[in-house]
Amino acid sequence: MLQGSSSTVTVLGKRKTRGNLVLHLSGASGTDSASEYELQPTAGPSRAPILINGKVVAGTTRRYQCTYDGCDKAYTKPSRLEEHERSHTGLRPYVCATCSKSYLRETHLQAHNRSHLPKSDRPFTCEEPDCDKRFWTVQHLKAHQDVIHKGEKPFKCTAADCIAAFLKHHQLRSHLASEHAPAGTKPYQCEHPGCTKSFATNQKLHTHAKVHGEKRYTCVHPSCISSTEFYTTWTALQHHIRTGHPPTCPHDSCGGKAFGSQKGLRAHLKLHEQREVEAAVLLDDDASSADEEEQPLKRRRGGEIGRDWKCEEEGCTKDFKSKKALATHHAITHLGRRDFVCPEPTCGRAFGYKHLLQRHAARLHRTDPSGGEEGEGQHADVEQPQAAASGIDAMTGKAYAERSGGRRLALACPHPEFKNLKVTLPELSDGEERWKDTEPCEYVFGRAYDLRRHVRAIHGIILDKEAVDTWAKMYRV
Repeated sequence: MLQGSSSTVTVLGKRKTRGNLVLHLSGASGTDSASEYELQPTAGPSRAPILINGKVVAGTTRRYQCTYDGCDKAYTKPSRLEEHERSHTGLRPYVCATCSKSYLRETHLQAHNRSHLPKSDRPFTCEEPDCDKRFWTVQHLKAHQDVIHKGEKPFKCTAADCIAAFLKHHQLRSHLASEHAPAGTKPYQCEHPGCTKSFATNQKLHTHAKVHGEKRYTCVHPSCISSTEFYTTWTALQHHIRTGHPPTCPHDSCGGKAFGSQKGLRAHLKLHEQREVEAAVLLDDDASSADEEEQPLKRRRGGEIGRDWKCEEEGCTKDFKSKKALATHHAITHLGRRDFVCPEPTCGRAFGYKHLLQRHAARLHRTDPSGGEEGEGQHADVEQPQAAASGIDAMTGKAYAERSGGRRLALACPHPEFKNLKVTLPELSDGEERWKDTEPCEYVFGRAYDLRRHVRAIHGIILDKEAVDTWAKMYRV
């Protein structure tokens, strides 16, 4: 307070005012004035620009602005911003203890809780004759008087040349949908350009409106966090995840093997677990076998752990790791199904497994059963077998010679010339000459293992395994 000889001046400050106001009070000197009390605004200092969400904004106190795209709401308090953001996230933390309804704000819950109180607790009563309505707020009382007692209809139709008016907003929506929209239109209509969908409730319309958001979905994979790519539909996001981030095996031994679904990855990881368990079991078995000097049992492909699907046919001891493998075994072994038929018109042989058909076609027909061309290294001048071999041909070896001539990339027996092969020759008796006037062997084989066994059994020569494998690779090139 400033005191002078002629007047007293007091400066009043008030929150949320646009400028400072100065109150001039007349003194005892009796100075004439148009008004004894006069309020005069004083020029206050201009507001300095502030930084809001990375942008410089001048002349505002609403420094807490919503960061959601398309929303320009701003608030002076962070608590107000937090309440507003719940409208975007859908979080409703305030729940009524009586009826379990939830709300975005605590004030909304407090207003709702009054609905569970008796009408006699409402403080505002309508004073119109024969009306005993009571209300919680003055606004509700005034709206009641204007609509019910004065006949006002605040909700007027917005369509051209329509003078209809209604007491309630939902009545106006129903009118617009039934009178000024195509047949079958529901009250809540989507306002997005080009969208003709409508809904029975506002909640369904709000849910539908998210479809039109360009940044509705985004990938949360670590490699996509820094990208700004968004997806308008859930289907588009899932397609991106399947193609861009397929389920991958985390084990180093698989080299990043990918799968088409999470189900396939889970089944694959189960195999890793079974292998680890089986490795531990086999380690113990090998140690016990070494102590007892027993020959270890032959290990089956895929291991022994997890073979829970057992064949129930009488006399069959087969077991499998999946229901599908068991069904395939039962259909082929016990029912005799042969679904893979050789496409050669003169052959007609059928097989239970596809790989058997492929092996048959490669050895006898030199073509891929799917219709592919002949591979490199094949001899086009070899004739195709035209008919099944007779018993005489089978006994004399003629049928075998014909079949072996058409084998794809077959290994011919190198006897008697063993070039580039490390051999162990049998000892000769006195005066015996080695392979004098010996004709070349006509046997051919598909595997180097079979070739070594043949040479050892028929020709009495022991071939080195590594040398035969190397020779076989060079032979097939």
